[in-house]
Amino acid sequence: MINAFERAVRQLGDPRLRGVIWWSLALSLVLQVGIAWLAWWGLQSFATFEMKWINEAIRWLGGGAVIVLALMLFPASFGIVISIFLEQIADIVESEHYPHLGRAKGIPIWTGIWTGVVFLLAVIALNLVMLPFYILSIFIAGLGAVLFYGINGWLAGRVYYEQVALRRLTPAEVKAWRRNNAGVLWLTGIVIVFLGTIPILNLIVPVVGVAAMVHVAQQLKPPAAPPGRPFNPPAVPR
Repeated sequence: MINAFERAVRQLGDPRLRGVIWWSLALSLVLQVGIAWLAWWGLQSFATFEMKWINEAIRWLGGGAVIVLALMLFPASFGIVISIFLEQIADIVESEHYPHLGRAKGIPIWTGIWTGVVFLLAVIALNLVMLPFYILSIFIAGLGAVLFYGINGWLAGRVYYEQVALRRLTPAEVKAWRRNNAGVLWLTGIVIVFLGTIPILNLIVPVVGVAAMVHVAQQLKPPAAPPGRPFNPPAVPR
């Protein structure tokens, strides 16, 4: 998995990726500003207590809280970015490192966008549900980070793998491979989300994440065949 990210970062200098990187940067920046504004609006709307000092405290702490909330919700934007640029990024990575695979059948653009939107909503909803636990975890050092990266890493690993794998596999095959490699995909997702919480670097995380997941997908263990039936390799040559 570490090697997959190293190879992904090294390929960022590929001339074919430059245009994709710039567009991804622009979209990621727009989404991050939008998320920050949404977080600020939410905090201001929340400051409606009868006690004025509570409202003032919320507004005074608003700047820091907006940064925290923006970073917390930023992984939600990943799905939208990769749904737009995934095909280009994956094709470039595969042509460089796995030319024997041939061209992928791809996935319909609307399928990718819908998956990205569902991922965005899932991340926002799950993090809002977990917000009380994040607050409680302030009193236990490190627990908040474990919860945040664990939950969002699981979601990110799943959506990145599915979008990459569906270019070559059927939904049933993707599900089988994902279940058989749940731990690796989870760890990969955690790394993606961790990189996504590092300012500046988080703007190119969708590109790095897709490129790394293409490499990870080629290193997964095949699912076991049902008893009495031989395993038929998927459309992705090993």
